[in-house]
Amino acid sequence: MINGEDPLRRRYLRQFKIGIGVLVLLAIPAIIHSQAAIHSLFNRPADWVPDSLPEKAEFNDFLAHFSVADLVMVGWEDSDLDSTSLATVTAILQPLCIESYDAESDASTIAELSDEAAQWIAAVRLMCDTPTPLHWAQSGTETLDHLMSSTSLTRESAIKRLQGTLIGPDASQTCLVISLDEAGLTKRRFLIPEIRLMAANVIGQTPREIAVVGGPFEGAVVDTESIRSIQMFSPPSAIVAAILCLLCLRSIPLTASIVAVAVIGEGLVLAAVYYTGTPMNAVLIVLPPLVFVLTVSAGIHLSNYYLDIVHEFPEVSLSDAAKRAMHAGMAPCALATGTTVIGLSSLMLVRLQPVRVFGGVASIGVTLTLLLLFLILPGAMVLTKPRRSRTQGGSPLPPGSNHGSAGGLWAWRDRLRSKAAQWMRRRLTRPWPMIILFLTVAGGLSIGLGRLESSVNVPRMFLPDSDIRQQYAWFESHIGPTVNGELLLTFPPLTEDDDPLQRLSTVARAHSAAIAQDSVGGALSAMTFVPPISSRRSLSAAAQRSVVRKLIRDPESSLGELGFISHNPDREIWRISVRMPQSEEDQLGEQIAGLESAVHLAIADAKVPAKVSFSGGIVIVHKSQEVLLRDLFRSFVAAFGVIAIVMMLMLRSVVGGLIAMIPNLFPTVALFGLMGLIRLPLDIGSVMSASVALGIAVDDTVHLLSRYGSRRARGLGQIRAAFGALSQCGWAMFQTTLVCGTSLMAYWFSDFVPTSNFSLFMFGLLASALLGVVFLLPAMMSSVLGRWLAHTIGADASASVYADGPPNQTPPSDVRRLPLHHEQKRT
Repeated sequence: MINGEDPLRRRYLRQFKIGIGVLVLLAIPAIIHSQAAIHSLFNRPADWVPDSLPEKAEFNDFLAHFSVADLVMVGWEDSDLDSTSLATVTAILQPLCIESYDAESDASTIAELSDEAAQWIAAVRLMCDTPTPLHWAQSGTETLDHLMSSTSLTRESAIKRLQGTLIGPDASQTCLVISLDEAGLTKRRFLIPEIRLMAANVIGQTPREIAVVGGPFEGAVVDTESIRSIQMFSPPSAIVAAILCLLCLRSIPLTASIVAVAVIGEGLVLAAVYYTGTPMNAVLIVLPPLVFVLTVSAGIHLSNYYLDIVHEFPEVSLSDAAKRAMHAGMAPCALATGTTVIGLSSLMLVRLQPVRVFGGVASIGVTLTLLLLFLILPGAMVLTKPRRSRTQGGSPLPPGSNHGSAGGLWAWRDRLRSKAAQWMRRRLTRPWPMIILFLTVAGGLSIGLGRLESSVNVPRMFLPDSDIRQQYAWFESHIGPTVNGELLLTFPPLTEDDDPLQRLSTVARAHSAAIAQDSVGGALSAMTFVPPISSRRSLSAAAQRSVVRKLIRDPESSLGELGFISHNPDREIWRISVRMPQSEEDQLGEQIAGLESAVHLAIADAKVPAKVSFSGGIVIVHKSQEVLLRDLFRSFVAAFGVIAIVMMLMLRSVVGGLIAMIPNLFPTVALFGLMGLIRLPLDIGSVMSASVALGIAVDDTVHLLSRYGSRRARGLGQIRAAFGALSQCGWAMFQTTLVCGTSLMAYWFSDFVPTSNFSLFMFGLLASALLGVVFLLPAMMSSVLGRWLAHTIGADASASVYADGPPNQTPPSDVRRLPLHHEQKRT
């Protein structure tokens, strides 16, 4: 039939044009709203943890009583006590602070500054869309002066009280402490670099000479690197995927269609995140490349079904081959995507908001991209004219062979492939050594699963020589520890009959016990800012005690305004702010437990008992790690159970479904077990990949089981059926691993460790999944276990193959069958 008169071809081309139109329409939100999602990127772990957790409820309560959560500290080599540069930077920031802002005097205050400083203030206000993006800004010098004036301490004694928190071990180096308002926090990605640049201009140095630490700064750096990872590495990843896909498929229409759908899919999932109202964050930045990988995987499998038929049956028209490919490939691809969606949807059981959004949006994304592939690929297939197969000794060459070359590189490759096929055939005749080897490796590596740890230590998310790591190192060596925690002592409401000094005594015990801990480098509390209290009965000592009592009772006193005491009708809360050093080891849980235990012991016999708790950002971070590991295990078990049921239904056998899950578990057990054994902690780029890995591994399993079932349905023996199924699907599986794994490695060059680890982790998952499906599953098919793996739903007895036996052996006539519709025409 002439191509122009082929109604099937016309239908597929019309469908192809519709698909192109749909892609163009979807590209509009994929471009516009994906950019909106990227610019909304905002990382704050405290927002991820559900309010139902006791730790989060306590943290919310802490924030309601103390406005000290969003602090940054700024220091440099010359930021010593009484330094001119420190005073100048502090003065420039004062007009931006709520506490010191007065609309009437603002103009005169700014007029006293230099023109450059006034212009900088105006630019910051315009950028933040508010005149006061800061709560307050105070230098260590001002804090020292306040302490000396309120306590009458000598300068040396006052400095000792502030060492480890605001003043360094040399008793001179200090810093600037800034509290960000919500408006400033929202714009932290721009505001903090501007403050750093301003300070650098004041001291005549580069911004790298200014050290900034604190939660908002960490969030700003993670925000910036997350956006950079998406914008810088997504294009080269797509380009690498397109080149490799073209080399593997040797078809511009197929490659362009697959890559276009994958790229549009990346943009659509970002747009979907924007539609949910959830800000982009470091967890969700791995969402686009994951959807890209899964889309390319499905597209390559479908394309290889088409290439198989065209290479084996030269007499079949391109439109008939496309129809037969879609008929044979749609069911396995739908099943594979369905199992992947189950794995992704299980992440919605995790209580952390970003992970739940990740699971839901990714599930929708991979489903949508599969439907787009079903719509557009048949047209791309009929536009592809691959070279027809030639045979050697009656056996067709595998798809992808260079049929015009008899020697050279391609001949060498064909000989290598032939030897590999012979080796594999021999292994399948004796499958148990292969099965035992894989089970032994998996069993050995599974020991590491119990040793898995997770980490959300922000400085460790960057390379050792990165700017943020150097800033933290400088700050901890020159000033003090940078991890801030809040030790809270809760008392009953203070009545007229109560003696505030007894409560101060309890706080003093807790303060001393905290500082005595090796994990604590310094602490600030109300005790820091009161004079030494004498127990003598002299008139002057009694007067001093009376003054301190008034300071404690009055919220507007100089002591009350420091924010270390919160008076409430139902209780009174005293805060001890402790500083803990950054650690390469994740011992935060042990350190917090040890600190609380020491404080409990110190105040056990106090005259006024208090309830002791530990709160602050580090507690939320630590709790998020616990929740993540616990919930991910639960989601993985749920995904495993549901996918196992799907496999049972697919194979029509409970035993078969359980057996088929063994190769799917291998990549997860192998990779996560190895991470546990080498003590490599899970980070936000790899921590949720267990359920995703399960879904990815099932993809190739479904295709291989479908082809194995087709051959068993035609009466082929287990070994021949397993070998034939692998011969047909193996090339597609290798292509999928090569294209997806290599394209993701573009992200490996990112300085943001979670993104870099994600690419490496996904490559390892894809490679180990390929090993499990290429070696372990065929061996199981060839063994006595194969009898439970043959009755696959969707198995097509008329599916074409190019190798059901050893190389260079003419397949029997019952194997070399035409596609189903050709046989019907014969009948």
